[in-house]
Amino acid sequence: MLYEFAMTPDVFGATVVERDAALGVILVELLRGMCDNGMIANLHKDRWIRHVREDRVRGLSSGLKDKVITCLNALHDRHRLVRHPRRMAGDPATDNDWLNLALESHGRIPFHGIVLSQALLNASGHNDPVFMELSGALDTPQWQSRRRSRTLIKSETDYRSALAPLLRHAKTLALVDPYMSCRASRFFDTVKVCIDLLGQRGHAVLPARIYIHAGNPERGDHAEPVTHRLNAWERQLRPLIGLHRVKVFLWDMKLGGKDFHDRYILTDQCGVSVPGGLDCRHTFHSSPNDTTWSLLDEEVRIRLLQDFDPVTSPYRLMGEREVG
Repeated sequence: MLYEFAMTPDVFGATVVERDAALGVILVELLRGMCDNGMIANLHKDRWIRHVREDRVRGLSSGLKDKVITCLNALHDRHRLVRHPRRMAGDPATDNDWLNLALESHGRIPFHGIVLSQALLNASGHNDPVFMELSGALDTPQWQSRRRSRTLIKSETDYRSALAPLLRHAKTLALVDPYMSCRASRFFDTVKVCIDLLGQRGHAVLPARIYIHAGNPERGDHAEPVTHRLNAWERQLRPLIGLHRVKVFLWDMKLGGKDFHDRYILTDQCGVSVPGGLDCRHTFHSSPNDTTWSLLDEEVRIRLLQDFDPVTSPYRLMGEREVG
């Protein structure tokens, strides 16, 4: 649902995209697709974007430059330009240096694709299946295989597979489910999976903030007072969170107000609808069911986060507890 690509800076240069009008169109379409459900590796500890903006995009014709900058700004605002480690040998001096740096990161955790120009592909001496030469990039299997939804089994194995790319570079994570409870292992196991995967980028772990939005603990299974439930969350979370910080919120509907029903995974980079709930099952306990997760539009993600902000929420906040 969220795919990480690398793009070598040469594909933004006038010597590549201005020689053929079709290449400029392809570049913009790639960037617009990234804004929808992609991330771009900001190689050399964010020096990639500086180099692209200052040394490559600047030379484009005004119409193409405006479109490219608009896309890069959107990716920046959605936290989709994700940092990768600095090159140990110093600043990349050539396009081939940038390509080799992308391949180093690809060796740690594979990219979905690496976009590069035909000239760089010819000069590199590499022929990796991950490569997407610019002129044909929109027709590659990597680009055509992108999906906004995914059907999976409600099991830890499938959750790990689906969540890893969603949480790898996330700095915040909100888990929204009115039935979420630390008293039920099928829910708490999902929380543990998220803590385990969050910030796991193949090098130093990225510390993050986790927000758990659950329903009224005085109702349903394991009913108990709010304070007791918050104490239980704290006891169970504290040994697990490591570098992360967690805040638990317990909500109830306001009289005559909006129903707290739908379930979501919301990060600072994307939002995912999880209609079947955030519980995962062990096959030796029961037969796990299929469920379909779907990527949300950016405007919907922003609105949902506002619904769980105590200042703007349509729900009644019963209690909260910070851990870490």
